[in-house]
Amino acid sequence: MVVVVSAPWAGPSRPAPTVLRELARRWGGAMQVLIVEDPSDAVLDAWSIEVLPTWLRFVPAPSEPSEGAADAILPIRLDELTGHSPDGELTTLLGPWSLVHRRTGAQPKHIVEAEFGPESPAG
Repeated sequence: MVVVVSAPWAGPSRPAPTVLRELARRWGGAMQVLIVEDPSDAVLDAWSIEVLPTWLRFVPAPSEPSEGAADAILPIRLDELTGHSPDGELTTLLGPWSLVHRRTGAQPKHIVEAEFGPESPAG
């Protein structure tokens, strides 16, 4: 799952949803994507987001974390992810989800694809 968190009022994040929509078409069904535009302060706090745009890669997490083993690289675990699909439909995906990769700021398409796409090491 690739999520981009952006806002139309944050200049550098304006192209991010378009980049993710284009990549979603290229990836076909190999990756799920969500676009979270103009998130609430609660979402920004829960996801530890300080810069827009922020690119996030989530993977399904085991329902019960293994004792003594980290189930995610980053300490964010969510029961659901809510945002818009590339077609603009409001979507909620039930988890649990673990955050495994994050990048902040405007990114060129090739970087997003290399770090977050279906062939990326985070996958």
